[in-house]
Amino acid sequence: MSLSIGRSEKSSSPKRAERRNSPELSAYHWNGSVPQQDPIRDISSSGAFLVTHKRWEPGELISLMLQRKGPFEKSPEHRISVQARAVRWDENGVAVSFVLPAGADLRLWQSPLKSSAEQSEPEDILREFRVAHAIAFLSRIASDASAEIARLLHEGLSNYRLEHAIEIANKAEKFLEGRPGGDKMRAPAQDILRILESGSWVEDPYILQLWAGLMASSCSSEQWEDSSVSHIDLMSQLNAVHIRILAGACTRASKVITGPERISSRPLAYSASDLMKISGSHDLIRIERDLLHLAELGLIERREKGTFFLQISDTKVTPTFLGLELYARCNGHRAPKKFYGLASYGMSSFSEEQNRSDADTASIWETFRRRNR
Repeated sequence: MSLSIGRSEKSSSPKRAERRNSPELSAYHWNGSVPQQDPIRDISSSGAFLVTHKRWEPGELISLMLQRKGPFEKSPEHRISVQARAVRWDENGVAVSFVLPAGADLRLWQSPLKSSAEQSEPEDILREFRVAHAIAFLSRIASDASAEIARLLHEGLSNYRLEHAIEIANKAEKFLEGRPGGDKMRAPAQDILRILESGSWVEDPYILQLWAGLMASSCSSEQWEDSSVSHIDLMSQLNAVHIRILAGACTRASKVITGPERISSRPLAYSASDLMKISGSHDLIRIERDLLHLAELGLIERREKGTFFLQISDTKVTPTFLGLELYARCNGHRAPKKFYGLASYGMSSFSEEQNRSDADTASIWETFRRRNR
């Protein structure tokens, strides 16, 4: 993670940022290809003083890595990259000012829930930098909600949920980094806020990745015809077992194109042992309820009423267009055909039964649209 996209030093605060000592915090800079560790004498939301023999000229841009004092951390979770500009130097070291991304809102020492000593711990300081980075990214893609985003991440979430919200934002940013024009893509404010509210309750890294994909697919370089609220509503009603079953079905099913913007799945059946393996559960009654829930949401096809799968039988787990679309969106793609590798293929005929199922799915989809307008 890198706080490196410039916010001009022209922006200034009418009140001098409070500086505090953090004895266990250090900064690494690179002397050629070798990382050099320097103690940090004091730090504030606007800059820091590095105890170093290096003498950068005022105005020189420096790449720093902040972390707890000790060997260079290999895990990005325990360090953060920051751009800084040299301000002055004396016999003890160099004072630097941070160059933060536009929209970053760094607030050190402002938590009402922690003591002064607690907030000076390296982990607390690094978390505030991560929050600032997340706010900068989220405010860029949803500028209309920048104040609400800052309020939510600074005040509205527990530390537990905050870490998850930051993770979603970081992963979504990585999704967009690899796309042409990704830095210019924008999303409806309501989508971003709802994803942060709903996704921050999740702990599972895989599901956090899917929430991040949904955030990325909410972004577009074009004017939005509608938002992703319906997809977000669907995702918020799924637990880990639902998602594992749906992901397995969408991955394994054979897909065909059934319309200009529609794809369908050929019938897919799993044995009870397959479902237990995919879901991670051996409770067949629970799995049956999970399948019924997915069908009621319109994500997989409904089965015959009164049927129940046994160890030796197969059960239908065919994903609908809505299920395929949701899974594609959760992997960062707005176009299901492209995600499933069907973009280069032409129209394909399909059975009357499948077409009826697609019509039922479309009806469910419209219900979700109307509910969330």
